[in-house]
Amino acid sequence: MFDLQTCSPSRRIARTASLQSFECQLVCRHLRVLGAAIVSLLYVVHGYGFQDEFKPLVTTTCGACHSNELLSQLDFNKLGHDLSDRATYTKWERIYDRLERGEMPPIPMPKPHPTLLEPAMVALKAALTDANLKARGEQRAPLRRLTKLEYQYTLQDLLQLDPGEAKIVSVVLPAEADSGGFDTVSARQGISELHVRGYMSAAQHALDMVLNAELPEYSTFHIDYTNSGYTKFIAEAEFLGGGVVKVVDDGAATFFDTASTYILNSQAEQIRIPTEGQYKITIDAYPYQAESMVVLTVFKGREGAAGSAALTDLLAEFDLTDKDGHTVELQTFLEPGDVIAPSVAEIELEPGAFRFFEGEHNVRDYQGEGIVLRTMTIEGPILDQQRRNRTSNLLGGIEFIDGEPVLDKSPEQHVRDVVASFLPRAFRRAVNDDEITTYANLAKPLLDVGRPFMDAVRLPLTAILTSPLFLFHANEGEELKDYGLASRLSYFLWRSMPDGELTGLAASGLLSDPEILSTQVERLLDHERHLRFVHDFVDQSFRLSEMQATTPDKGLYPEFDERLAKAMVNETELFLAELIDEDMSVSNLIEADFTFLNRRLAEHYLIEGIEKQHMRRVEL
Repeated sequence: MFDLQTCSPSRRIARTASLQSFECQLVCRHLRVLGAAIVSLLYVVHGYGFQDEFKPLVTTTCGACHSNELLSQLDFNKLGHDLSDRATYTKWERIYDRLERGEMPPIPMPKPHPTLLEPAMVALKAALTDANLKARGEQRAPLRRLTKLEYQYTLQDLLQLDPGEAKIVSVVLPAEADSGGFDTVSARQGISELHVRGYMSAAQHALDMVLNAELPEYSTFHIDYTNSGYTKFIAEAEFLGGGVVKVVDDGAATFFDTASTYILNSQAEQIRIPTEGQYKITIDAYPYQAESMVVLTVFKGREGAAGSAALTDLLAEFDLTDKDGHTVELQTFLEPGDVIAPSVAEIELEPGAFRFFEGEHNVRDYQGEGIVLRTMTIEGPILDQQRRNRTSNLLGGIEFIDGEPVLDKSPEQHVRDVVASFLPRAFRRAVNDDEITTYANLAKPLLDVGRPFMDAVRLPLTAILTSPLFLFHANEGEELKDYGLASRLSYFLWRSMPDGELTGLAASGLLSDPEILSTQVERLLDHERHLRFVHDFVDQSFRLSEMQATTPDKGLYPEFDERLAKAMVNETELFLAELIDEDMSVSNLIEADFTFLNRRLAEHYLIEGIEKQHMRRVEL
């Protein structure tokens, strides 16, 4: 530390004067802050008008440019002070924002002295806040319903649905209105008769899945392309599209993506998916007549649309680097009517290759690159422990024998126990006995006439899942209580309901503690569910869901395909997730020195040295 006693007299005097000057500046600063606080308090308590504190700033600084409409669109001589008027409020709000950001006065105009600026800003902020709260009344925020995606994720987490099951359930809901902004803005939302019918249908479909205690039968479908009668028929046919595959000793050789998806798909082999669920797909393939690496792709589509133009759901892509071939595996959600089609990519076509689609030609003598498919196996549904236990979990641990519930209490008491457990989780808050009784009593008429327990318990559960208290974010008045805070936080970062830890903290009243709240924010961001936010945000910000809405002309853009489109979407999502995970500056949106690439996207960007199909961070 600098010691004044060891300085020469002249330096001591200079140093003392410097310290006195600093102390004066510090005292002045504290006085300005204190004065600003007093101004704010006087405004709130006594209703003083902000214009009295703002007028000196206008007179000395702002009025130079904003005193008539010839110099600027803003004229303080004509601007009123009634903040209950929305147009007036909006103008003063913009004035505050531009002053706070230092955009006004513009360079090279001198900045206003703090003794004028700070009291004016404090008074204006207090006035704007007060006017905003008065306009809201008892409503902290506009009433907002769950978006279609939030509804899907909420059912998934509440009922322990598979992600694919939850997506099927939400399909019955109308699409969100395209307002050019985010669908979470309540002013842009709507609800109609279609929504009401959709919510009822979705709730019943979801409960059909969960209340069915019988597990589906495991099925295995196997295609041996060497012995496939359909493949042999097409290989030898001479009509349009015939002869475009070749049966070899150990499989079927294919050279064109269109021919592959039309001919070598599961529908062509009479495979029908019996029930929805997760299925494992195994394909054995190897490169054929290839001088360079070729790619095996796997698509999913619907029955009756097994052409490459319709099979736009690219499930996976694999580099076939081993000449002897290898077996690849993937897992995906399938439902009745789904079709799986293996195909080829990065194939160098021979000149005039497409003449082989004509009936009089045949690929038996074609020398171009291709792949040979030996076998494809589809098996499932694969049931994890959650799927096996979810019916019992929903019904409070009730056991089943031969698909029938074994009750150790009266049916009425079991229904009440189910409602008491389910209701607070669905409504995302504590509930009282009257609420439990109201919903539990819905099952009583069915039990009185001897209907089965499973039919009776379905009625209150359906009512809960279609209640406004489930479908909407509840309005709690001016102050946001802990349950509301837990719900807002969870739906912001997870797009779904709060989990047990968040709800427990809300119940104990601890969540509003700033330190605990900060810890929970970090926990939610560390959980894999935060990728739901990333996906939804980039989707709505950049409309990535429309990537496949149109197909670029192959003649003008031959380099574009489904693989490139998928990589572009993945790049954007992974980039934003990295900014969040690493707590990086928003400036990286403009000047980042990295991105996420796989080989396909790197080739499009003319970046060398990137191998294989997985996305990874690449420094630029």
